[in-house]
Amino acid sequence: MDIAPEPGAPLHQPAPAAVAEFVPAGFWIRAGAYMIDGILLAVAQLVVFGLLFLVGIPKIATNLCSSLLGIGYFIWMPAANSGQTLGKMAAGIAIVRMDGSPLTYLRCFGRWAGYLVSTVVAGLGFVIAAFTGQKRALHDYLADTRVIYIQEIGTGRKAAVILMGLVLPLVAMLGIIAAVAIPRFADLTRKSGEGAGKGNLGSLRSAITIYYADMEGQYPADISALTLNGKYLQQIPDAKTPNFHPDSPAVRVYDASVCSGKAVDLTKLQDTGGWGYVADPKAPCSSSLFVNCTHTDSRQKQWASY
Repeated sequence: MDIAPEPGAPLHQPAPAAVAEFVPAGFWIRAGAYMIDGILLAVAQLVVFGLLFLVGIPKIATNLCSSLLGIGYFIWMPAANSGQTLGKMAAGIAIVRMDGSPLTYLRCFGRWAGYLVSTVVAGLGFVIAAFTGQKRALHDYLADTRVIYIQEIGTGRKAAVILMGLVLPLVAMLGIIAAVAIPRFADLTRKSGEGAGKGNLGSLRSAITIYYADMEGQYPADISALTLNGKYLQQIPDAKTPNFHPDSPAVRVYDASVCSGKAVDLTKLQDTGGWGYVADPKAPCSSSLFVNCTHTDSRQKQWASY
């Protein structure tokens, strides 16, 4: 005998959505897929940039095209290929909507915008996929998506993709270290060069002072006289102005026109590097020796003012 359904109960119970049967893709497999996409995309962008550069397209336009290629890849590829990019194909995973409905280009654009949000928060938007129940990252929550396994792949292939994922944080860490260390190293290198340059200036002025005393009040008409017989200097040292001019022992001789009283008028100097020397004995600033550079050092002081 048939039993009548209870009042208000549906005649047919709906089957559970097929998407619910899929296993969420874990953090490392997703990271590996993203790394593969990143490498392939970087190569493609480099090729496009090179080709456009060779045909004479302005650099700003080539940079824009390279960026649009990356954006287009992460929007068009999943929408047109059932939620898979090339990296996700290699990993046997795909992006799906939470309700199982197809991805649209607009949805993929929103998910790509979510990548930016995930990145801005120090990359934590990606990391939370390791801890959420369905392995969803921040951009998945923003776009109402998740990433699931859709294909069985061999153990070796899976291990290779995961290994790529392990490389991703290493690359990020190296990038952070480089971003911090390279400018600091460059700053230390510059300050070291500046110190050497100021030391050379001091040595040259000391030699001129000793020459003046030996010659009973006469400065050299040409500072190369300081190197005769190696009595005062073995050679004229280099003027060092890191970031502005090549190291050079060259001397530019100035006349009285650069004097402003007993000081040198920095606005009248020719910024050519090397040394500057006022040789005219009748000039108010006669015998002034300086670095022939009007740029500023790391202390924001003009080189020629030392």
